[in-house]
Amino acid sequence: MNRFMNVLKKGNQVYVEAMYPTCFKIYKDRQFLMATDQNRIISFEVEDYVKSITILGYYNDLIVREDYFLSDDRELDRDRDFRPGDILVASDNVKKELSGYMGHSALVVNEKEVVEAVGGHPAITKDPIKDFLRKHPIHAQFRPKNKEVGEKVTEFALQYYEKYQENLDQGIKKPIFSFQLSQNLDDLWEFTYCSKLIWLCYHYGAGYTFENDDLWFSPEDLYHNLIDNEAFELVYRHPDLQFLIDT
Repeated sequence: MNRFMNVLKKGNQVYVEAMYPTCFKIYKDRQFLMATDQNRIISFEVEDYVKSITILGYYNDLIVREDYFLSDDRELDRDRDFRPGDILVASDNVKKELSGYMGHSALVVNEKEVVEAVGGHPAITKDPIKDFLRKHPIHAQFRPKNKEVGEKVTEFALQYYEKYQENLDQGIKKPIFSFQLSQNLDDLWEFTYCSKLIWLCYHYGAGYTFENDDLWFSPEDLYHNLIDNEAFELVYRHPDLQFLIDT
């Protein structure tokens, strides 16, 4: 995936050069730091404990998000294993003020990668699991007890991701990332978002349909579908994970 930003760290100083967007916001460890709509090149200081920089840029009516990790902390990876079909659900958010209200979720497709809809463009990405763990430490991991279910879900997810990449290569930006309430949950190609992506992969890939109690299928809905579900095993849950409202 092409980068929209160049980011360089020298000592405690971080330099950001915008390749495309001229309007963007910067977060340190999910906490807002600054916004700019004038300078293509800016610099700022980071403390030793800062692990990640997140940049939200605005380009051609799209929101693009890029994450940069400033350390190689493997603590979160220790004693964890990941299998195809595992679901990761986080109650925290890149915008700290939304944590507990607007979480995130991703689908594990192999021992090292997830397919997810992170927001903005591109709508669907395949990313390292370690990136999810660093961005969303307050999460739970669920695993389908039926191995075949996980394999079918993963097969569909990868085919869906590849078809989306083909669309982009042809200049077709479908689906786009959106929480628009009028969208159909079972529609594949108009809109998507993180937890809808997982709903689609289980629905079409394995014929397993999660229940939905409202207009949109939120990470909170996904979590409560899974937590007492006999078809799934709880592999890991951070002690601070909680959703503050029923969405």
